[in-house]
Order: sequence, then C-alpha cells, then structure tokens
Amino acid sequence: MLRAKMKEYRPILISRDREKAFDYYKKLGFECNHYTGFMDRDDLKLTLHQLEDETKLIVPNHTIDGWSWDIYVFVDDADALYREYVECGAIIHYAPKDPIEYRMREFAIRDLDGYILAFASSRM
Repeated sequence: MLRAKMKEYRPILISRDREKAFDYYKKLGFECNHYTGFMDRDDLKLTLHQLEDETKLIVPNHTIDGWSWDIYVFVDDADALYREYVECGAIIHYAPKDPIEYRMREFAIRDLDGYILAFASSRM
C-alpha cells in the first residue's frame, strides 16, 4: 500500500494584533500575506491568525512548563542568523549557546505575543 507523502508543515500562531505581528516578522525577513496569514522565510512556513475574542488568552508553551519553545527551526548558521536578528531589532530570548544534550548551536527569540522561536545549527 502506498503511503501519502506529507509535504508541508505550517504551524498557526495566534496574535492579539496581527498587523503589528506582521511588521515584526517582516523585520525578521519573512514574506507576509495579509489575506491568508501565511508568513514564509526560506523553508520555514508559519501562519498568523488574529485573536478575535480579547477575553481569551494566548498560551505560548513556556507559560505552561517554564521552558518549552513554540517553534524549533534548524538553520545552516545560527550565529549568522543571530547577528542578523540583533541588527534588525528582534526580541532576544537568549543568545547563542551550545547545549551539550542537543549537540546544537542555538539561540531563541520571542515574538510580540510571547511565542519563543529557537534557531539551531549542528555542531558536528
């Protein structure tokens, strides 16, 4: 039996102010489609939805367990991307480090709604 191939993963992030969030992600080098909510940079595909009910909470992963990222992205050069993001004014969650358990060089940023996006490249 043939298995269907999965082609693309596009996580959905919910935002309190989608237009401000689009502006932030554009600074990070994303192309943003205001109609669909799609945000793309290279092979990273995200979708941004507007929170319609202001009484509802946005719950990034780290607010539940204290540490989890919301998105973990493998890149070819974490240090180069970090320098780019510092220069464009990204909200830095932590600077590049080398966690032993992951054998990766990684850093993380935070977006305007509190989501944490980590970026890592292999140290091998």
